[in-house]
Amino acid sequence: MAEAAFLHRAYCHYVKDATPLLLREDFAGTCAVASAWVMMDDEHQAMAVESHGPTARWAQRNTDRELGDRSADLHIVQADVLDVDGPKVDITCALNFSTFIYHDRASLKQYFKAARRGLRRDGLLVIDAYGGPGAMKPGTQTRKVSVSRQEPGFTYLWEQRSFDPITHRTECRIHFELAAGRRIDSAFIYRWRLWTMPELLELMLEAGFKGAGIWCDRIDEASGSSDGVYHPTAKMPAREDWVAYVIGQK
Repeated sequence: MAEAAFLHRAYCHYVKDATPLLLREDFAGTCAVASAWVMMDDEHQAMAVESHGPTARWAQRNTDRELGDRSADLHIVQADVLDVDGPKVDITCALNFSTFIYHDRASLKQYFKAARRGLRRDGLLVIDAYGGPGAMKPGTQTRKVSVSRQEPGFTYLWEQRSFDPITHRTECRIHFELAAGRRIDSAFIYRWRLWTMPELLELMLEAGFKGAGIWCDRIDEASGSSDGVYHPTAKMPAREDWVAYVIGQK
């Protein structure tokens, strides 16, 4: 729900005299953002685009159960995001670093152009990005996840397996350690290009967006912790790791 709320807030920051109603989630996977968008408001509707058939079908079953009588307000489309033509939406989002699947400027620019065509007047394209020196170092980060008091938790492992400074290609994997010593290795594999902020901003403008900007969180200097709230900014402090949103304005 936090991502859906952020998308609404970002739109209202740029567009003062309109309310966003229609969202498109590209590379949708579980369609969690699109589902949360529908649940936010009775007038909200969403389209979710996912190319992988089994994932799209799982998402359809899951969101039908979650949304109940609102399930008709979420339309899941199994297709390549470049092939979807309409309807035009207020916001298109491509999150979970999905645009990093494009490894060259021409391919990423093609996606930005397609996303822009699918927006209504004054619509937004919102993507996320990550970086910093830590994003270029092979290694594994672990996090324990609690499920409930009745069910055992699990350990989530994010592995940065490789990074090439010449091409900015990186391979990352997600593993899970479960109860009773069970382990799932390479549950998810990502082969991405680690795009930089200047490249993303430049490509959005080249694709025809009238403006492109960065939204990031703020760090408390005393504690070193994030405030968890993303704000538009013209400067970002140097950090070992960071996550930010890049927003294109049609």
